[in-house]
Amino acid sequence: MARYLSLHVLGCLPKPALAVLCQNLFASRGATVRRILAGQIAEKLLVEFDAPDAEAAAAWLRERKLVPQWVMRVDYESDDGTVRDL
Repeated sequence: MARYLSLHVLGCLPKPALAVLCQNLFASRGATVRRILAGQIAEKLLVEFDAPDAEAAAAWLRERKLVPQWVMRVDYESDDGTVRDL
């Protein structure tokens, strides 16, 4: 499975509504959510998830009515200074 990051505008989404959204995303099928990051002041939501391919990732986002500002496939990662393929 490929890893993707998507960025979304939250608007004025209160914390309880964000909690429901997060629960729904983690419970959904079609992609595996790894983590969700939200910035209240920036009104942005980042979703890190695994999907079989770009088409499946786009379909998963559409089905959840999440309109991304951008979606990026993640090919490499580093959390210790070394670069690893995903």
